[in-house]
Amino acid sequence: MDKAVAYTQSSSKDEAFENAKSQITEEYIAKFNVKADISYDKDAGKIHATGKGFELTLEFTDSETQITAKMGMLLKPFKGKVIETIERKLTKYV
Repeated sequence: MDKAVAYTQSSSKDEAFENAKSQITEEYIAKFNVKADISYDKDAGKIHATGKGFELTLEFTDSETQITAKMGMLLKPFKGKVIETIERKLTKYV
């Protein structure tokens, strides 16, 4: 886990998941110049995005969203910025 974002706009894990699902889309991830496929697993409480040299997992617990990002060599310098941007988005919506 690279970062945890406590829920401020959501009262439950399921509500946070739905709020994040509406915001974390393939179009949103494309802003990082990465083409990624996103899978949403509500039962497991996870959103997972994968692309070439890019892997992002958002895991929803009872009180927070845990962000984990793995970047290939070319994207590694941007990892902090990507996490920071996603953290701001989640803080605003979950």
